[in-house]
Amino acid sequence: MKPFPFKHVVPIAILLAVTAHSAQANPPRPNIVFFYADDMGYGDLACYGSPVAKTPRIDQLAREGTRFTQFYVSHCVCSPTRSSAITGQFPDKHRIYGHLSFLKDNKARHMPDWLDVNAPSFPRALQQAGYRTAMIGKWHLGGGSGRTFKISDLKNPGIDTSGRTEIVVNHPDAPPVVEYGFDYSRTTAGNGPTWKAGKLWPEPHDVYPYADQHWLRWSSRTIANDTIRFLKNHAEEHAAEPFYINVWFKDVHTPFKPKDEMLAALSKLEGKEQVHYAMLHFMDEQIGRVLDKLDELGLSENTMIIFSSDNGAGKGRGGSNAPLRGWKHMIYEGGIRVPLIVRWPEGGVPVGRVDETSVVNICDFVPTFTELAGASMPDGYESDGEDFSAALRGEPFQRSKPQFWFYPTAAVPLAMRSGNWKFLCQLDGTKAELFDLDADPGESKNLAKTNPEITERLKKSLLQWYAQTPVAREAL
Repeated sequence: MKPFPFKHVVPIAILLAVTAHSAQANPPRPNIVFFYADDMGYGDLACYGSPVAKTPRIDQLAREGTRFTQFYVSHCVCSPTRSSAITGQFPDKHRIYGHLSFLKDNKARHMPDWLDVNAPSFPRALQQAGYRTAMIGKWHLGGGSGRTFKISDLKNPGIDTSGRTEIVVNHPDAPPVVEYGFDYSRTTAGNGPTWKAGKLWPEPHDVYPYADQHWLRWSSRTIANDTIRFLKNHAEEHAAEPFYINVWFKDVHTPFKPKDEMLAALSKLEGKEQVHYAMLHFMDEQIGRVLDKLDELGLSENTMIIFSSDNGAGKGRGGSNAPLRGWKHMIYEGGIRVPLIVRWPEGGVPVGRVDETSVVNICDFVPTFTELAGASMPDGYESDGEDFSAALRGEPFQRSKPQFWFYPTAAVPLAMRSGNWKFLCQLDGTKAELFDLDADPGESKNLAKTNPEITERLKKSLLQWYAQTPVAREAL
């Protein structure tokens, strides 16, 4: 056989491989849908080992994408972690040390009544890069009607109202949610359009959300309905533009009002556990409805789906953080390490992969997804996260930045993770706790005394970080 007459022919198999690699390395800008559960624990999903949960649609996402086992939020309660999702920065930078609550309580804790509208905003960056952006569901970063709610309004509110006759939850001057960079918003615990008894409402809520009995039962369905409306409108009128949607659920945060048929799906369970997993199953069904609509509209291939939770499950509320230690309101692993699932077929996110080595923080979302979306944060912006897109491609990702947590009202208020080491202490550095998370993710063996050099190094780093927080500087 005569040799092929061209000297520089590349075999077709190599051409196909190079083409496939280039497409994966430079995928089109993704649509992004960020499903955020509320108070759902690390051990609450079947795909994370729950023996009782029924979460087939979330489990499907894990089979079709990548599941991360070392993902952290920036706090152990909701408002701070939500602020990090918007800003890509630890919440202390914005004085959000706990959940935004009644105005009197915010003042007592030296906290603002809302996230500064001029804070760096990931949605705004996407909006400026040509994305249509939407915030649908629980905002909880400030704002509302400004109404004073009587304690009599609060039927099964799930909060301590002892010694109070009335509360003021919202401030009328809070910025509308759209001003943070959203083309569309419909939220609770936010300033702007909302729902009332399950119906679209054009103004901030004039009923305290936990007093709305319809909301306690049907919030996940209501949020999914509005998300589906947005998707249909986008396909009909804005198909040429990419989109970003925060779909932030109220579930599985107490209180609940499940119907008997919801409970029947978890008939083998009892009490709070049955209620918790019944509402989780219902939320899973609503997520499935949104996924089905993406399929119907032909949008699934280039839509990145992100699923996570704002903090761990609350103690005594029926959920699980197994096998981790601690609960919501604690900065042990059970309060701050939560599920993360990412699916993006066209972007090359590996199918069925379990990433047990990448240590990821919610602050990483901003540098990672702005890069993928071709967007830019403001000049001078510094994220507390880092780009973990290598992990999304299934490649090795080695975290270089430490993570820090501060919760002034917790029994243990300070923590950091550097490499495989987790260190916790009091504000003055006493009562040190040191854990090797590679060997002991359940934080059962305190190694502080047997590793004095590591303990002192991490203590110094953590206390230096804490000294730069606004609350620490003001105390001087």
